[in-house]
Amino acid sequence: MEHLFIINPKSFSHKADITRFSAEVEAHFKAKDVDNFSIHISRFPRDAVIVIKRHLMSVDPSTLVRVYAVGGAGVAFSCLNGIIGMPNAELALLPFGTGNDFVRAFGPEHYEDFRSIACQTAARAIPTDLIKCDGNYALNHCFIGKEASAVIHTILLNKRFEKIRRAFPSFNRLFLFLGGIAAAFDKRIIAQQYEIIADGEDLSGEYNSINIANGRYYANGKTSVPQAVPDDGFLDMLISKNPSPLGVLAGARSSLRVYRRIKKVTIRSDTALFVNIDDELFFDTHLEVEVIPRAVSIVSVGALQYEGTANEQ
Repeated sequence: MEHLFIINPKSFSHKADITRFSAEVEAHFKAKDVDNFSIHISRFPRDAVIVIKRHLMSVDPSTLVRVYAVGGAGVAFSCLNGIIGMPNAELALLPFGTGNDFVRAFGPEHYEDFRSIACQTAARAIPTDLIKCDGNYALNHCFIGKEASAVIHTILLNKRFEKIRRAFPSFNRLFLFLGGIAAAFDKRIIAQQYEIIADGEDLSGEYNSINIANGRYYANGKTSVPQAVPDDGFLDMLISKNPSPLGVLAGARSSLRVYRRIKKVTIRSDTALFVNIDDELFFDTHLEVEVIPRAVSIVSVGALQYEGTANEQ
């Protein structure tokens, strides 16, 4: 096996932290007297896709390559899309970013275990379903409407107050909250008309939120579809319409909620779709989302199973 570490430098507060982590990786493999590893520090969004493809092409197809996404949801998304279609690659998630929700699918109490280099290199990988959203692949979620708008507003706040956010990580939750408030009053998505066909069923209507999940956690808590399991061969979808912006802020229950376990759904709208796929943002008027069962191997420390999986011990 070869080990390829992809580090998102933005997930670390100081350059010294990146240097320290890299030194820990080197010390781990030196102690084993092997040099079958390499470290790449990401330079721009999606560069991991290029690096991974080149690395996999340079090794014998019979050599297993374990790719480590070191950071948050962004680097995990890039690494995942880099190994798609490569049968000799598997993915390990080291949660050092602000958004590492998919790791919590193994149980939030095990979150810190996934930061251990020793645990990650020694663990086995388990087959995991993926979300295919047009030409992109995701592990955790596809939000359309309100939640995606909230992320857009949060990103704008993060950029505006970047120095404060890095100095005080607790502000991340505050900015997410403020982003949610802004989304609640976003006239573009409060009552958007959608054409929705889910596994042949017509669910078209006026909604402000479509949540399609493979994992059950988002923003450090459970999503509105806590039944989601990443290895059951289905996606869990909840479409809803809140009573009003003030009702959203007051925590009022949605006036309309439709839940389905699905294999595939197509979504259209005459106005732009606000789409959030594992915290990557897209805009379109047509979307096709489907589950790809057991499409990727995800490293599971301590032989853990996903919460809710049929053979969970």
